[in-house]
Formats: sequence, structure tokens, C-alpha cells
Amino acid sequence: MRAHRTLRRWLALAAAAVLSSGVLTAGLLVGSAGPAAAALGTVTLAKTSGKVTESPMVISAVTSAACPAGFGENSNLKIGRPDVPYRNLSPAVGGGDLDQKPVQFEPNRSFAAAVGSTPADGAWFITADCWPLIGDPHPEVFQTPIFVCGEDWFQGTSCSTAAETETTLAVSPSGSVPAGEPVTLTATVTPAAAGGTVTFYREDETTTSATAIGAAPVSGGTATLQATFTLEGGRTSLTIELTATFMPGDESAYRPSTTAEPTELVVSVPGSAKKTKTTLGVAPASPAPSGSAVALTASVAVEGDEAAEPAGSVTFQRRPAGSSTFTDITTVPLTGRQAAHTLPAGTLPDGAYDLQATFVPAEPDDYQTSSGAQPNYVVGEAPEPATTQTALAAAPTGSAEEGADVTLTATVRPAGAAGNVEFRDGTVLLDTAALVDGKATYATSALAAGDHSFTATFVPTTPADFAASTSPVLTYEITTAGDGDGDGDGDGDGDGDGGGGSLASTGTPLIAIGASGLALVGLGAGALFVTRRRRPEPEPVDWPDGQP
Repeated sequence: MRAHRTLRRWLALAAAAVLSSGVLTAGLLVGSAGPAAAALGTVTLAKTSGKVTESPMVISAVTSAACPAGFGENSNLKIGRPDVPYRNLSPAVGGGDLDQKPVQFEPNRSFAAAVGSTPADGAWFITADCWPLIGDPHPEVFQTPIFVCGEDWFQGTSCSTAAETETTLAVSPSGSVPAGEPVTLTATVTPAAAGGTVTFYREDETTTSATAIGAAPVSGGTATLQATFTLEGGRTSLTIELTATFMPGDESAYRPSTTAEPTELVVSVPGSAKKTKTTLGVAPASPAPSGSAVALTASVAVEGDEAAEPAGSVTFQRRPAGSSTFTDITTVPLTGRQAAHTLPAGTLPDGAYDLQATFVPAEPDDYQTSSGAQPNYVVGEAPEPATTQTALAAAPTGSAEEGADVTLTATVRPAGAAGNVEFRDGTVLLDTAALVDGKATYATSALAAGDHSFTATFVPTTPADFAASTSPVLTYEITTAGDGDGDGDGDGDGDGDGGGGSLASTGTPLIAIGASGLALVGLGAGALFVTRRRRPEPEPVDWPDGQP
């Protein structure tokens, strides 16, 4: 019997070994199935689409990881395809230590310039290699696929159906500004419904390429950032080129875009340039008859020197009253401290406008820029703003436990309305969120136990176009932790604080009590069974007279 058990044990071990071997072999086969992935990683581009003739193709590119150890001396960013030689897209990065952190590239040419002609439609690749100090490069590269469709390229393996966008940049004050004075950068993204983020860049003689200043979310078609610029190295002035790049929140719906031309800003030493004052006159006076020709006259004076006649130009601008971004009308040379321009009859449709004139000095070291405005200039009868409706919903609905996440979502109609939404609990302002694609959200887990009265108020970016609106009050309850029934006793059973039954309120569920009773009964029965099985057989009885 022992030999038989030993044989069975060995057979079982052998079978287990065979099965383990089979599983391991199958795992190896599955692991090796399919094409090999790019071993080193990918190349992250500053944007995911563009024109093949746009220069540079992207402002920056960075590898997803550092080069392998021992291959960190230098690296090249190239673009090509299997049937076309790979060509440099940026200057090589060298100096060693590239195996310590991801490699950053600054491309300096367009896609078409890199490959020497208009690239053919189809699949292309951007790669980054890694070289040692001596010897051949690492056999694998960082790689990102690119797809060309006519004049456009897209990151990925197919053409995008996303809508094109356009980004423009306005700078205020424009022209020149004293060092250290705040400057407002406003990017306008078209179409206005496109949500996402705008990153602002600067480039000047102190930088080797475009350098990010900061980023801001797009709300109602605009993104705004405040920045200050300083002078270093004994400079008295510095000319800075400013650009903006829009990255959509949903790249399947909208494409990225960058300002077509940089906007120049001259930064000078404070106090070295004389202050100027610009005033703007508009005729006829507001409100002007419908269809009127509108004459704009800017006058520029030098503070403390009435006889001075600064050289330069005046840029006239307009915008719908209350909106955030001006549109250039024209730029006129300053002659005898004045510049004038007339908008032909019918140029301004009926409505309300903010008009502005900005003096840009020819010699920023001598004179400062200045602006004059005529706000809320009305032509004809200003149309009534479009009515809006704001609805508010909460998730989860109705109530939530204290400490749980609660999300308020406001929906504003019509869909084209642009602005912000203010979330309130009674009269307390909880948060202000940008309206994106007709919705704004607020999430929190810090609501106190009790009843809450939530509202959402839409505040339009352009009050002349859209009216504000407030949602109906949304009543919401926050229960104490563990009190899912809302009766305040913390047990969630809906019976209040007392018992109300024949059993004491011990907190022990009846099911558990019943199960415990059944278990005790089972144990008793088992004990009886064991006792019965172990009872000794009775001794034979010695009957009298030999009877059985």
C-alpha cells in the first residue's frame, strides 16, 4: 500500500511538472506574439497637427524617457519614412548626460523643408536616436507616427476629421511698455465653441527659441494671461516676439492652431521714456443714427511737454461692448500729434461697441505707448441680448453622505453662449467655472451635513449678445456618515434612535442572531451524534435457565 501511494505521489508531481511546462510555454508564445513595440518610447510634440509648410513644424519635442545608460552623448530628431531617407528636423542635442533625463529638442524648420519637398500623403515617422561617446548608436529609437493628408499633417496613423481652428493674439498695452509693468495677453480662438488651453510663448535675443510664458484655459473663445517682462544685463530696451498656441481639449473635434505672425512688444527701462496720453474723439456722438459713417480722431500729448510732437502711429480698434478682445480697424501715422480715420457708412451694424485708439511710438526709448477709449458707443438701436436658460443637476441625485464627492453640472442654452457660471449654496459663492461646450461643472467633497440650496448663474462674456440667467433652486441633502436613511441616528435602518420591537436595540441584525441560533442547534445535534457513535456495546446478559 505504501509503495502504491508513493507511485501516485510521483505521478502527480510529474503531471504538475508537465502542466507547468505547458503553461510556461504557452505564456512565452503569447508574450512573443504580435509586432515588436518601439523599445525606447515615443516623442511628444508641442502640438498634434499642422501645415507641412509651417516653420517650425512644432515649437518643441521631447522624448518620453532618457536615453539608455551609456548612450547619452548626443541625439538627433529626424523625420522620414521607410522609402525616404530620414532628415534632421532640429539641431542635434549634445553635451552628454542625455541618459539622465528626457531629451528636449527645438525644431527650426518645417516638415517640407526637412525632407526637401512637399511630403507625400501617408505614413511618416518622427524619431530620436541615442549615441554614445564612441561607437554606433543604440539599435532602437524613440518614435512617433505622423500621417500626411495634402497640406496637413496629423500625429497618428490616419487623417483627422476635426474642425480647423484659428488663433490670434492681442497685447495690452501694445507697442511698448516699461519693464515690470503688467501686460495682458489675450488669445482669441475661432470657433468660440472650441474648448482647450492656450500656451503663450516669447522669443527674443536673450532666448535661443520660443519659451513658454504660461498657459490659460479657453472660455468663450478667449484665453487671457497677465505677464511682466524685465530687463537684464544692463539693457535699456528689448524687443520681444509673442505667440500663442491653442491645444484643444477634444482633439477629435478641433485641431490645434498657432498665431500666424508674432506680435512685437518693446520693453524699456521705466522712467527713461516720457509718458504720453491718448484721447479718442468719435463723431457723431452716441447714439449715432443707423448706418452712419463714424469718424475717429486720436490726439496724443506728451505729459509735461505740451510742445513735443512724438513720432509714431495710432492703431484704431473696436469690439462688441463688454467683450474681452479688440479687433484692429486700421493703423494711421501720427501727424502733428493727431491721427484720424473714418469708417464708411454702414460699416458698423446697429449695436453697441467699445472703440479704442493706441499710440505706438516710433522711438520706444523716448516715448511710452498709451491708449484712449470710447466705451459703449451705440449705432442705431442696440438689439436686445439673446435670452439664455441655465439648468442645474447634481450627481449623485437627491442626497449624498457627508464626505462623498458631489458634482454640480450647469447647462446653458443656447449652445453658442459664452461666459462663466457661478455656483452658489444659498447666498454663498462656491466657485466660478468657465462655460465649455455649453456646460460648466463644480465638484466637492466638503459639503456639511444638512440641507443645501444650490443655484447656478450664467454670466455672459458679452452682455450685449447674451443675457444672464439663473437656474431654479436645486434642493440637496447631505446625510451624516453611516446615516443613509437621513433620520440622524447613524444606523441607516429607518427606525430612529430607539428599538420599537421585542428585542433590545443591540445593533445586531436579526439575520445574524438567527444564524447564530441555527449554528448552536447544529452543534448540539452533532454532539449527540458523536456521543451515540462512541457509546460502548453492552455486555451480554446471563439469562437464567439458559434462555437467550
